[in-house]
Amino acid sequence: MSEFDFGARSAKEFRHRNFWTLFEDRHPAERSRRVRHGPWFWQRGLPDFNLVITMYVAPEQSVVGVFFGRNERLGAVDAKRRLQPFRAAIESRLKLKPEQSGQDFGVNAIWRVNCFADDNWPAMADWLVTEAGRFEQAVTEVLASEI
Repeated sequence: MSEFDFGARSAKEFRHRNFWTLFEDRHPAERSRRVRHGPWFWQRGLPDFNLVITMYVAPEQSVVGVFFGRNERLGAVDAKRRLQPFRAAIESRLKLKPEQSGQDFGVNAIWRVNCFADDNWPAMADWLVTEAGRFEQAVTEVLASEI
């Protein structure tokens, strides 16, 4: 059993509506920046760069995370490939530890936390918004000179 094994639970047991309501209540400014959301994710748009920052909850994996996602309506497609030339510069600004980043999403950050524990939700919501802000700042600093 790993240190992050909080007991087998199904994602359908996660009360995602309650979590995103708490998220929105704690961070009302995110509402106006939201371009798409679903049960497991919330996207903040960066229209100047044709990018979206996706904040997500993966309760079965005991993870919340942030990455540059996909949103065709905004032209935010193939972000991983488009950002590849700038990945090192963006990651150097983010200063993520290896255990905070996974390889599947390109530039991303994860936090291992028991998503089913309601008392973790305020910290999870705050972490998502803080990381999304750091991602936005990093990509803005790197790409501003490219526009």
